[in-house]
Amino acid sequence: MKKISQKIFLKWMISVLIGIITTGCSAEIKPRKEALEVIKKIETDGSERSKFMKFSRKPPASWFWSHDIDPAHIHDVMMPGMHLVRLSVYGNDKRRRFASISYAEESEIKSIYLQDIAVTDLDDNIARTGARPISITGNKIKDQLRFSLALHKDPGPKTTVYTDLNEAGLNQLISPQHRISDFTVYIVDGTPKYAAIVEERPGPSIVRARVSAAELEVHLRDNNLTPIRVRGFSEGGIRYFTAVAERIDVADWHWYDNLDSDTLAQKLDANNAYPFDLDTYRTEDDVHAVRFTVIMYSNHN
Repeated sequence: MKKISQKIFLKWMISVLIGIITTGCSAEIKPRKEALEVIKKIETDGSERSKFMKFSRKPPASWFWSHDIDPAHIHDVMMPGMHLVRLSVYGNDKRRRFASISYAEESEIKSIYLQDIAVTDLDDNIARTGARPISITGNKIKDQLRFSLALHKDPGPKTTVYTDLNEAGLNQLISPQHRISDFTVYIVDGTPKYAAIVEERPGPSIVRARVSAAELEVHLRDNNLTPIRVRGFSEGGIRYFTAVAERIDVADWHWYDNLDSDTLAQKLDANNAYPFDLDTYRTEDDVHAVRFTVIMYSNHN
């Protein structure tokens, strides 16, 4: 797989720190009984299996990831020939920064983004773009919750954004005709809340909320599930994870948490993988430290 060198991108963006990664991760989910029953039916029905597996991922032709992006310079990662597939915000107020993933693929996609949108303004702002959301991230600015999104203008499936969900509400988004394509977790009065993007295409997604890393890993591997998104949060000094998984073909995958940027790059290289999902956060004991949760898929078809 062709990798784009960091030196080339540094010529394009002075304010953005670019890292190039290929990683492997693993994660686990304890899926809902209904979703597992749908998957079992797919495995025994040839026609259903064919329809389900058409969403298998192929490695992008090239890719890059960036972090330490100043909120005023997100446009710097909108590179010619690349499309934005993931934004992740971390830090608060003056220490707010973004991380991103971009791909080059054989498709006509125009990428745009919305930044720091209040929840009451989300629907109107999305409608005005004429594009479909594919990534969502959120945090507070002066104690006010704001969301940022990556969107694509392409013939992809219809998407809908949901906010202010608890764990039960996130699970209720699952159906045989809908998949959760992205979600973010944020804390309201000490309680985890979720915002999610749902696509209208054959499912199901599998959701497992508030589990340990070990629990997540075991269940994914035991049930032959592939992680699509993993989000972490801390409660009482303990780190928990909520994940979305699917039954898709990506050859091999891995997931990691609590990586610094150098270790993340090393993991990608060691696993000959590309970053499929990236979430970024600052640690509670060191607000200057940046850590990554990442899902990596194999570069091999």
